[in-house]
Amino acid sequence: MASKLRRVRKYKWLKRLRTHWFREKMKKRTGRRILSNRRKKGRKQLTPQRP
Repeated sequence: MASKLRRVRKYKWLKRLRTHWFREKMKKRTGRRILSNRRKKGRKQLTPQRP
């Protein structure tokens, strides 16, 4: 019976966004440099988005 039980999904995307979000990148000089490089490269997404 235990094999038929479905595990409830843990939303780890929220932690991921809070760590790597746009606002977090803008706080530090290195993060701003990363965003700048991604803009130069023409990336559509600068930071991870919610799935």
